[in-house]
Amino acid sequence: MVSTVSPLSDVDLRQLRIFRAVVDNNGFTAAQDELGLSRSTISAQMAALETRLGLKLCRRGRSGFLLTEQGQKIYAEAIKCFAALENFRNEIGVMRGNLVGELRIGAVDAFVENPKAHLSDAIALFNERVPDVHLTVMVLSPNQLSTALLNRQIEVAIVANQPMNAAVQLEQLFQEEQNLYCGARHNLFHADTRDLTLDRISAEPYARRGYTIATAYNSLFAHAPAATAYSMEGLAHLILSGRFVSFLPNHYAERWVERGEMRALRPDLVSFQIGMCIAHFPVGTLSRIAEAFRECLLEAH
Repeated sequence: MVSTVSPLSDVDLRQLRIFRAVVDNNGFTAAQDELGLSRSTISAQMAALETRLGLKLCRRGRSGFLLTEQGQKIYAEAIKCFAALENFRNEIGVMRGNLVGELRIGAVDAFVENPKAHLSDAIALFNERVPDVHLTVMVLSPNQLSTALLNRQIEVAIVANQPMNAAVQLEQLFQEEQNLYCGARHNLFHADTRDLTLDRISAEPYARRGYTIATAYNSLFAHAPAATAYSMEGLAHLILSGRFVSFLPNHYAERWVERGEMRALRPDLVSFQIGMCIAHFPVGTLSRIAEAFRECLLEAH
C-alpha cells in the first residue's frame, strides 16, 4: 500500500520556512536571529517536520550541520514552493494596485566601495516606489550567487561577467578595473618599475580566487597557486601578509595603496577590466517585484 502525504497546512508551511532558514544559515544556532525563536523551539519544529514527512532531513552533532540527500531534495522543493507562493502573493498585490511581498537579491562582496556602483541608489528608488516589499540582500561569492539564482533562492544577482547557465541573462552596468598587487612586506614592493618584468612577476607565489571567474591568472602564471581565498577580503589579507601577489579591484585596494601598505605591480602590463552585470532569468519570467527592481538598478546606473 502506497502512503500519501496530506495537503500542506499553515503549520507545515511554518515548519518548512524554519527548515529553509536553518539551511540558509547553516545550522540551528545561526538561524535564531532570523527566526526570532530559541534553539530548542527550532529543534522541536524541525523534529516535528521530519515526523510529518517521514524523512530524515539533516544531521547535527560535533561535525556540524549537514543535510541528508532527502533533506537536499526537500529544501529544493521548498524553495520552489515558496517562490510560487510569493509570486501568487505578488500577483494579488498587482491586482489590488500595489506590490507586496519579498524580493531576494544577491551581490558580490566589495561592491559597495566601488564609486561606479549605485546599488544603494537603486534600493532607495525601489523602496520609494514599492515601500511594502521586504528586500533581502545576500552577499556571496560569484559561484554561490550563480547557484542561488538557479535554485530560485534569489531573483536578481549582481555579478562579474562570467559564463552562467544558458537560461540566465546578463545586462552590463559598468566596467571594473583590476590590478595585480603586492603588500609592503613583499620583496617586489620597493623594486624599481624597470626591473618588474613579466618574467619576474610571474615567478612569484600568487593567491587565486576559489571560484570560477575570468582573470589574468592563467595567462600570467605558469605555476600552481600558493594560496586561495573566496572573497576580496580574504585576498587582501593574503596580499598584506607580504607572501603572495594577487589581483584586486582598484577601488578596493585604494585604501591600502594610499597608506603605503600595497602596491600595484605594472598596471600597464597586467591590469584587466571586467564587466559588472545584473543576472536574472528572462524578463518575461520575472515576478513584477523583480522586474521593478531591475528597472531601478538600470535607472540608477
